[in-house]
Amino acid sequence: METLFWLEDSLIGTTVSSTMWGYPIVLSLHAVGMATMVGIAFMLTIRVLGFAPNIPVTALSPYWRVAVGGFVPNLLSGTALFLDGASELFFNWAFRTKLVLVVVGLMLTWRLVRICIARSDEVSLALRRLAGMAMATWIAAIISGRLIGYLA
Repeated sequence: METLFWLEDSLIGTTVSSTMWGYPIVLSLHAVGMATMVGIAFMLTIRVLGFAPNIPVTALSPYWRVAVGGFVPNLLSGTALFLDGASELFFNWAFRTKLVLVVVGLMLTWRLVRICIARSDEVSLALRRLAGMAMATWIAAIISGRLIGYLA
């Protein structure tokens, strides 16, 4: 518990929690990073699931760099948001669930990207299932993230 209080009392934790613009700016960066990362993951999964069949699946692979570019500020801003209330968030089941779902979503999406880069534009049933799991995981991560503020 002392470590959690120490994190909250850190420069970043106190800046986010006690300045007028700290929390809104960090939360906005988090939303933009999430929209970038998850938006691109959705583009890929929706295409693999059958939408816009005239667009080659392999054509979407370069967007992964943009998704990672959105994930980096999302990770940094998420860390700052955690430092704002570490003593509460550490014990919040919705927060812990979100972290697990984000890691799983990243792994599934990365696997999907690797398969799409390495293969032709033919989409197998297994690849569709993988895309569906990735999409469901990202949706669940977003819902868990929204529940953090309401559930303990």
